[in-house]
Formats: sequence, C-alpha cells, structure tokens
Amino acid sequence: MVRLSGRMTAMLSRWFNSTFQALAVPQYRILWAGSLFATLAFMMSFTVQAVVAFQLEGNNAAVGLVQLGLGLSMLFLGPFGGVIADRVSKKPLVFLGQLVVAGSLVATGFLLVAGQMNILWLTLLTAVMGLSFAFVGPARQAWVGELVEPSLLPNAVALSQLSMNISRVAAPFLAGAMLGSAAIGAGGTYIFMGSLFLIVLLSIKFLPATNARPKSDRRTVRSELFAGFRYVASHKTIRLLMVMFAAVVVLGFTFQVLLPALLERHFDREPTDIGLILTVNAVAALAVAVMLAGIVASKWALPAMLAAGVLLGGGFLVLSVVPSFELALVAMLLVGPGLSGFMLVNNALIMANTAPEYFGRVMSLTMLAFGFSSVFALPIGLLADQVGERETLAVAGLAVITVVVLGGLAFASLAREVSLAGPGIVSRPAVPRIAVRPLDITRPHGVAVMADQKRGATILALGSGD
Repeated sequence: MVRLSGRMTAMLSRWFNSTFQALAVPQYRILWAGSLFATLAFMMSFTVQAVVAFQLEGNNAAVGLVQLGLGLSMLFLGPFGGVIADRVSKKPLVFLGQLVVAGSLVATGFLLVAGQMNILWLTLLTAVMGLSFAFVGPARQAWVGELVEPSLLPNAVALSQLSMNISRVAAPFLAGAMLGSAAIGAGGTYIFMGSLFLIVLLSIKFLPATNARPKSDRRTVRSELFAGFRYVASHKTIRLLMVMFAAVVVLGFTFQVLLPALLERHFDREPTDIGLILTVNAVAALAVAVMLAGIVASKWALPAMLAAGVLLGGGFLVLSVVPSFELALVAMLLVGPGLSGFMLVNNALIMANTAPEYFGRVMSLTMLAFGFSSVFALPIGLLADQVGERETLAVAGLAVITVVVLGGLAFASLAREVSLAGPGIVSRPAVPRIAVRPLDITRPHGVAVMADQKRGATILALGSGD
C-alpha cells in the first residue's frame, strides 16, 4: 500500500511538473494571470452580447450582426496587428489595446443603463473591441515567446489556452447570474467587465519593458505583411494546421449564435439560461485542457487534436436531436472538450513550428479564424431563421467531422511525403529568403530534428516517444 501510494505521488508530481512547467517563469506567470482576467471579460462579453442582441431584436440575425462587427474588425486589422507585434515593444501595445477594450465595455454598459442602447450602437462598440483585439491578441502571444525559453514554448502556449478555458468556466456563470439580477442587469454586467481591466493593466505595469526590433531590421509594413503570408504559404504543416483551425473555429462557434433561440424555442427556457449551459460546456473543456497541456510536445499531440475535432462534431449532432434542456447539458460534455482541446493543441503545434521572428504575424493569421467566425455568424443566424436551429447544428457537426477526417488524411500524406513513420510529424521549412536577418531556430524540448536536403526543409518529429 505504501509503495503504491508512493508511485501515485510520483506520477502526480511528474504530471503536475509537465503540465504547469512554464508557470515557473515569474514574468510569464504575471502575464498569464493578467491575461486570465482579460479573457474572463472577453468570454463574458460573448455571452452578454448574444443575449442583449436577441432581446433587442428577437431573432438570430441580430446576434449574428453584432458578431459581424467584431469579425470584420479582426479580419481587416488582424494581419496588420501581427506585423506591428513583430516590430514594436509588446508592453505599450498590449497596455493601450486593453485600455481601449475597457473603454468600449464601460461605454456599452452606460448606454444600457441609460436605456439608449440599440442594435447599431451594440454592433459598433463591439467592433471597437474587435479592433483592439486585432492588435492585442498577436502581441500577447508573441510576448509569450519572448518570456520563456524555446523548450517551454509549447507548454506556455497550451497554458495560455488553458487560461481561456478557466475563464470560460467562470464567464457564463457570472454573466448569467448578473443578467438575471434586476439590480445589475446587462448594463451593470458590461461595467463590471470593463472594471476587470484595472487588474489587467496593473499586471502589465509589473512586467519589464520589451525590446522593439531595431529600425535597421525593419522594412515597410506592407513588405513585412506579405513576408508573413509567404512564410506560412511555404510551410506545409503550419498551412494545414491553420486551415483546419479556421474551419473548426468557424463551425465550432456556431452553437453560441444559436443558443438563445434554441433555449427559448426548443427547450422552453429563458435566453438568460445560456449561462448555465455554457458553464457546463466550459467545465468539461477545462478538465480536458488540463490533461492535454502536458502532452503538447509529445507524439500524442496530433492524434489528440484530431480526436477532439471528431468529439466536437459528434457533440453538435447530439445537441441537434436532444429533446430537453437537461440532455442539452449532456451534449455540452462533448462540445466543450472537443472545441477547447482542438484549439489548445493546434495553437501549441503552430507556435512550436514557427520561427521567432514570425511569432506575431503567424499568430495574427491564426486569430483571423475568430474574425471569420464572427463574420459567418450573420449568415448562420439567417440560415437558422430559415431552416431551423437543429438543422443548422446538424450540418455544422457533419462539416466539422469532414474537416477533421480530411485533415488527418493530409497529415498522413505529409508523413509519407517526408518518409517519416507515424502521423505525429510536423515540419518547419528553412527560413525563406525574405527574412531580414538569419534566424537562430532553437529546438523545443522533446523534438527530434532531421534534415530533408531534397526539399531544403527541416522536419520536426514531436515527442520523444513517451
């Protein structure tokens, strides 16, 4: 019994150390903690804006319209945000961006309290938040790459995704409780979300200044923007991961557009019950994210990502047929882990295969997926108004599974192409000629490297076989 207990303790210790190893870096820990509150406010806003939009207009199209404003902002400025993140000091850029988000949320809250809110104002203020996020998101992700050594980068990225899942647990619960309170309501909820950024801004103040790229290394914004596009286009693995990420995110967030109407029209519940269903979704997602954070640098990363995608599609199919609210909660046990697990592993794989000079631009292109998701929210809402919420969910579920299966086949083909066994391979090409200076590409921990001279690429096989 004592021996068994000792083995169990040792196993738990190894799991904890591998899962949370990047948090041992003090500066990353501060950034992670501050990002947790920013993500909490952002996740709450998704819940609150859906309910407010539906209550203002009474249809799915209104929910989609508000998200369209957010999406267009991120689509138009997202790539430029990545270029700026790779050029300037991250600290003032993130600070200013978070300040703008806080102002947008507080302004929305006061308009609601004053009874002056309409769908146009809600769309415009949400778009302002999207404008800011287009710059903050890539800069914060690139900042992670500066704070931790390369061996910790996959885990640091996974933990950043984990903080998103922690926020997803608290966000719908807080949002639902505040929306349901006569004393707080939607206006008070928005003001509360804005006030959370006081903590975020304070945490940034505690971080040291970051270095901007020397002016001698800079080219025009346009040149560096296209350099980022060419870098991704030349990288088969990052390109494939990004395409899959965009497709799964666009389809995966479909259910949030449809939830208010699904609750009211199919389950005879109030739209404000969205808080409970998203809380269950987030708790399940968090549990799986904690398990996955420790394997993102192993051979199991890619299979886990594909399995999560299939789980998401299956969850949508279940949600499309369940007859009751209680069974819809059960469906969230599939949807949450599926969407969260896919995004966590996908982002870690992308960052692990990206040259440091391109962190901001590559992650900004990844974040375009959220812009596309918000843009497609309007046509998804219109489609649901025409054919029904359940039918739209079923189509989305089948589409997700199709994307994952095709992606898995593409990875298998890539494995055969570079003559490496197993599907868990990823590749980082030689730095393109467009690079402004030679790159020192340091290998992440647990990454085996072999040169493919024929293609002029470096092929990385994730994991040590553990």
